[in-house]
Amino acid sequence: MQGRGLRLPSPRSFSPAPPSNDLWTSQRDGKVQLRLEKESFANEAPLTVHDLVVDTTTKYAHCIALGSKQRGGWHMLTYIEYYEECRRAAKAFLKLGLERFHGVGVLGSNAEEWVIASIGAILAGGFSVGILPTSSPKICQVIAESSEMDVFVVDGDRQLQKIIQIQGSLKHLKGIVQYQEELQVTQPNLYSWKGFLDLARGVSDEELDQVIDSQKPNQCCTLVYRLSTSGPPKAIMLSHDNITWTTAAAVQSLAYHCPPGRQEVLVSYLPLSSIGVQIFDMWVAIWVAGALYFAQPDALKGSLVDTLREVRPTSFVGVPRVWDRLLDRVKTAQLARTPLRRSFDRWAMRMGLRANKKQLSG
Repeated sequence: MQGRGLRLPSPRSFSPAPPSNDLWTSQRDGKVQLRLEKESFANEAPLTVHDLVVDTTTKYAHCIALGSKQRGGWHMLTYIEYYEECRRAAKAFLKLGLERFHGVGVLGSNAEEWVIASIGAILAGGFSVGILPTSSPKICQVIAESSEMDVFVVDGDRQLQKIIQIQGSLKHLKGIVQYQEELQVTQPNLYSWKGFLDLARGVSDEELDQVIDSQKPNQCCTLVYRLSTSGPPKAIMLSHDNITWTTAAAVQSLAYHCPPGRQEVLVSYLPLSSIGVQIFDMWVAIWVAGALYFAQPDALKGSLVDTLREVRPTSFVGVPRVWDRLLDRVKTAQLARTPLRRSFDRWAMRMGLRANKKQLSG
């Protein structure tokens, strides 16, 4: 783990170590020296994740924060509700026995529960560990063992079965939480999302606040695993400052807007296990008090376009294959149209491009 930005080496170990003022560390409870530079953006005051979340919540408490499609309609959370749910999740993790600097694995499709579990894990003093939904049980086991994972959060029965396969070999595992679908199996350490959040009643605000107050910007709060074809997954350690500083730099570079002038609207559809996706979906959205809508699990199989039409995002992040698929869909649709309509489509796209270029240049 290094101070400032996301230039991070893979750690060699996660064994406990005393606090350090070195420029980098591979110890799970280590600290790094933040390299502040005068007269530079790198001189911005360091923030923890909680600092970022509570600052936005204080300023924009009643702005829409999250939107999820449920039974044909959109379920919305405001920023104050979002923050309260993150605190409930953090208390529930503490009740389950989450230890300081131990992992909480989040394995499943993008959803409000995914981001609430991730932030809740950090507020509770653990590591948020996003896992690619296509990961095999063996990959999940390696990640769980190396991060000393105390809790797994999964979306449905398919992911749950992976964890049931390996839970006998996970010596730190204290609980499994399923946030979508009805539970199809019963076991002592398995909770529905509602049952999990109900555990928060056993933890006081004071107990959680003590944990939050003990966190420092130069400490690790997130692990991102890089998959390799030649060996086991390698962990990348991210500090609070890695996340909050990089988010601030992205916002400054891309000129996002904040309420009340205009609220940014974003759509989350790429796997949140990627740190690049987390920065633009989770953290940029919070920094600018944007409204983050979650696409359907089959977004990349075709439903993404329907979500984009309905939500009309002001900002959209896509990898090359996404743009290629969108272009293919446009071309396929044009083949079925008359020559006059195709000509009109080309004119409309040229006008749209010109208008957006003018808007970008002010």
